[in-house]
Amino acid sequence: MFAFNNAWPLFTFEFNPSQRDAPAGSLLIGLGDGNDTESHKGVALNNKGYRAGHYNSVSELVANADDRQWSIWRSKLSSVQGIQRIVIEDFSLDTCFTLLLFLNHLDAAGSLSLSTHPWLEYVTAWESGIYLDGDDTTRSAACLLSALAHSSLCEQSMDDTVVVRHNMLACLRLLSDMMIANPDPTAGIMPMHTQCYASAVASLAYEQQIYQHVIKRSVTCQLLLDLGTGRRQTVVDALFITETLPSGMLKILARCDKERSWTHNGFGLLAIYRPREVGTGNDIVISLNPIQGTRLDALWSALEQREDVAWQGLRPHDTPRFLESYRLAGSDKLIPGAPNQPWYDDQGRMTLIAAPKQLAPGEPGSKLTWQKDVLPAIWENYFTRYLDNAIVPIALPELDCRTKGKCIRVYQHRIPEGGDITIVPLMRMIDTPTFHAWLAAQSDSTRVVRSPADLPPTSEYHCQWYSNILVVAHRHGVTIFCREEEDKHLAILIKAAISVADVSHEYENFLANSAQQIEQWLKDLLESQQKHNRKGKIRRLSDWSEMMLETKAQALKAMNKGALVGNDALHNQLTEDLSRQWGLSEQRQELMTQIEQLDQLMRQAISQRQEKRQRIYGALFSALALGAAANHIWEPIKEIKTTNLYEWQLMLFKEQPAPAMDKLQAIAADAARYEVYTLAILLIFGFIGFILFWFFDFNGKEE
Repeated sequence: MFAFNNAWPLFTFEFNPSQRDAPAGSLLIGLGDGNDTESHKGVALNNKGYRAGHYNSVSELVANADDRQWSIWRSKLSSVQGIQRIVIEDFSLDTCFTLLLFLNHLDAAGSLSLSTHPWLEYVTAWESGIYLDGDDTTRSAACLLSALAHSSLCEQSMDDTVVVRHNMLACLRLLSDMMIANPDPTAGIMPMHTQCYASAVASLAYEQQIYQHVIKRSVTCQLLLDLGTGRRQTVVDALFITETLPSGMLKILARCDKERSWTHNGFGLLAIYRPREVGTGNDIVISLNPIQGTRLDALWSALEQREDVAWQGLRPHDTPRFLESYRLAGSDKLIPGAPNQPWYDDQGRMTLIAAPKQLAPGEPGSKLTWQKDVLPAIWENYFTRYLDNAIVPIALPELDCRTKGKCIRVYQHRIPEGGDITIVPLMRMIDTPTFHAWLAAQSDSTRVVRSPADLPPTSEYHCQWYSNILVVAHRHGVTIFCREEEDKHLAILIKAAISVADVSHEYENFLANSAQQIEQWLKDLLESQQKHNRKGKIRRLSDWSEMMLETKAQALKAMNKGALVGNDALHNQLTEDLSRQWGLSEQRQELMTQIEQLDQLMRQAISQRQEKRQRIYGALFSALALGAAANHIWEPIKEIKTTNLYEWQLMLFKEQPAPAMDKLQAIAADAARYEVYTLAILLIFGFIGFILFWFFDFNGKEE
């Protein structure tokens, strides 16, 4: 086994996925052209596009190198001491194992030790996307190394060679320790008392937490992927992730996630988009679970076609990158016109597709985008291309004339020749949440589905089977799908849906027409309760009763559920379900409750206004009555104290000699003074009567 060499920390490590050339004294792993033995002064180890053999990993290429190949490598790097810098594409298990193989065989000739073969097979399987370990990721060598490698990627800059060297040496030390302690990695890694192992376990726990967080905010769907040659298709769960921080465990955790995947077979397709890496070739990766036997040939061809269109005939092809899909049959040459940077095809296996690399530093090799090109291409090739041969929209006059209210769409399954619907690929999709979401979107005029990201979430629609008919309802409408060519219940359910939609439309019209009036009533109600505005526009209770009676009648008419009752059980069941889905039952109850509350409050406000007016009038009458009573009592007293009108006339016309003018003036002044007293008594007692009535009603209760 390969032990960690203490001289290795003297190496200079660089992280540069865009590196192509191998200058003298440099070693490139997973980068450059592995076939170029002349232009490179250093060594480029890369199995991708290697013409001399087909290898699934760089480790496999190094392990199977013959004496001629080793002599070429040694001619450029004569010894380990001659390596001035090591440039890596990533910190993967294949990169680390390749470096261990190369460093331990560079100085001494010889074949790979038999004890290393289990690790070589394990690394190659991992690099091919095959996960050989169980559910316990802490016993997986690949998971432990990946978690440790990515633990510092999000915290430190990979432009710093010191950071890269520290990270790479930690990975090499962990791999070396695991190889020495565990000759067969498929048997599981036993716990080790080392700092690297402890850090790897802690990073694994962190990665699992990140996955729990990411998947809740990611897009999931089911797709029909091709098996083998593409003549058969199978339903696969797909997961679309926007990755802002690098992770080495998302792929494995997604593939092993049987709980959240609809097929309970894990996510067989994982599409990762890295916004920070746009233009580098590391921004888009679409991978499959190889053990499910699916391929992405159709997607690769579609992306290449889109790429050619986007370049408008100017796509560079002077120095094409070797790719299996562009290889001439029976040769190691490429077909004419092969692009310099095509979409990667996983050496023809089509289980992994990656974005083109940069044409030159800072010059993207692709003009496609994630949202506008890649996601729609996936959706078109693995979902919508099956619709035309399987789904037939049904045009009905009663539906075509509907321009308002809820949208209603009806579809029917196209029966193939021979009548065997099981041979239609889409039949395996009709129970999936993706197909249900697509049906929901067809009756939603606010939504256009061009990719999985455009599908409505399951919380926005409700699905229910009625015999052989699937009904998908949401707040904007309903879609009806019949999986039989003729079904007697279809017309019944369409009629039920139209009935509920009409009632819903009538209710919406009532709300639109009544909203302004109700708002005015509420405004009047609020204004009537303000301190300085006690009048209100509605003063008579009889007027309000008439208006409220008319409003309740219109509300009952708009929410007339009697029109929804039919003589068919499925009809009544659907009307009840749609009424509940569209909230008609709850809306009717809430509307009537609101109207009743408004009626009660307005009646109370009108009663308070009437009571206020009655109190004012009563207080005024009380003031007059008490003032009159006081005046009635005061009059005899005044008669005694003053000269009345009769005595005044006698004195003026009968008394001889006539009274002196001074006496008459004194009598007049006295009479005037008592008139003032009379007026004051009248006002005082009138005020007392007003106050007593105002503060104490006729029941004697103080407000």
